[in-house]
Amino acid sequence: MHIVVIDSRQLAGEADFPMLDLDKYGWQQFVQLEQTEVADRCWRSDVVISFATPVTREVIDKAFKLQLIIAAGDNTQHIDMDAARQRGITVCNTPGLYPDNAAHSQTICQQVINNINAWLKKQPVNQVT
Repeated sequence: MHIVVIDSRQLAGEADFPMLDLDKYGWQQFVQLEQTEVADRCWRSDVVISFATPVTREVIDKAFKLQLIIAAGDNTQHIDMDAARQRGITVCNTPGLYPDNAAHSQTICQQVINNINAWLKKQPVNQVT
């Protein structure tokens, strides 16, 4: 399993993502990517996590293994929901939490991991339709 965070710079304050309930996985975390770099960085990802950087149809189409997109925050407007739906990709968010609020930072990181763990158990939480 390969997971990529495409824009951790959007997260206010200090926070760390906890470990997943998996023995083996790849995790790449980028502070910030230019939009032209996103598809190339996500092409082999199973999971993409974005705070605000657009996850476009191009990104979704190029990421042939993509199964889960997490909007790290309440907002999902930066995700092409039609493209995700057409590919059968699950989209989740962290409802009621905002990455520009430092008080929410660690809670967002924990909820992102909770979302992945629940999805791995085939019981997705915070799913956006």
